[in-house]
Amino acid sequence: MELVLHIIEGIFFIPFLIWIIYFLVFSIGYRIPRNQQFKQAVHQHRYLVIFPAYKEDAVIVESIRSFRKQDYPHHLYEIVVVADSMQEDTNAALQHLGATVLVPNYAHRSKAAALNLAITHTADQPFDAVVILDADNLVYPDFLEQINRVFDSGCKAVQAHRIAKNDNTDTAYLDGISEEINNSIFRQGHVNLGLPAALTGSGMLFEINWFKQVMPKISSMGEDKELEYHLLLEGIFTTYLEDVYVLDEKVQNRRDLSNQRKRWIAAQIDTFLMAFSGLSTIFKTRNWAMLDKLVQWSIPPRIILLGFVPIWVFILYILAPILMYKWLVLYLLFMLSLGLAVPNRFYTKRTLVSFLKLPFIFIAILRSFMGIKSGRSTFVHTPHGEKKEDYSN
Repeated sequence: MELVLHIIEGIFFIPFLIWIIYFLVFSIGYRIPRNQQFKQAVHQHRYLVIFPAYKEDAVIVESIRSFRKQDYPHHLYEIVVVADSMQEDTNAALQHLGATVLVPNYAHRSKAAALNLAITHTADQPFDAVVILDADNLVYPDFLEQINRVFDSGCKAVQAHRIAKNDNTDTAYLDGISEEINNSIFRQGHVNLGLPAALTGSGMLFEINWFKQVMPKISSMGEDKELEYHLLLEGIFTTYLEDVYVLDEKVQNRRDLSNQRKRWIAAQIDTFLMAFSGLSTIFKTRNWAMLDKLVQWSIPPRIILLGFVPIWVFILYILAPILMYKWLVLYLLFMLSLGLAVPNRFYTKRTLVSFLKLPFIFIAILRSFMGIKSGRSTFVHTPHGEKKEDYSN
């Protein structure tokens, strides 16, 4: 029995050690100062701006109205809204604001399908790059000007800094902190250490010809993960813009959080398996950025690590106390890495109080694993708009 426990403990410890050291390295990387500057753009490029929208009547008009305030020539960008299952009044309001509204009739709904529809509809128009935003996203008036400066410098893939638009519930507040931890570790920390940033689904820019070539190959529910895979496959560096913000509405109740994470987890598993199948090629070509991403895609949600390790330490305390000490050290390193990754502005009393809700979030994420199969093939919509916290789920 003791031998079996030692074997099981050893099997668990190796991946947890890799994952937590990974977090620690890039959290430290985030704290390394890096001065990233781009020269003033020589050319003003033309942009296709796509807003995929499914039942987003509550937020899409505000988003388009906000985007129309850009300090950038209006004739150099076109807004396309893929208006899936939206009201006629909403579509009319969008057209009045100058957006091109496409009403899809595809059989299999997905964000990838919406993006492909927009690309097909505008195939004959001379764009230089495509910008992808979610229906709830708001940007500042200098967004396109800042993006244009980076694109004009030669960057083919860009990820802006997505931040929380709302913190009206504890779930939304914690979701906002989680997003910033992702920004710190998977984006700023990576770029500071010379590796490409991770994509986050919106606030993204791609060179148009590359996007037109790759997008038809993508049909999964995790289009951003697949886009990342193709970028890494071709050795294209994704630049992260810490100071260019995209305001994104955070999930406001645990039921929606569980549904959202279901889709994310399913996409991560599928992309990991796709990348892992080419492991030998990764080493032959020395594609270290892809190897880094393979490790990243193998990591379960942080809340699972936060909740599982204490449970495992308690089991070891009962069955084999001598084995628990290295896990305690590992857990302390994990907490240190998260502490480094959380931006200083979140070190407040509200954050401390919100952390008391983490056990409920842990349960919500566990629920996500139960629906992974449907998350792979079924479009899971995260509703936007004002709503109250629901503590019943």
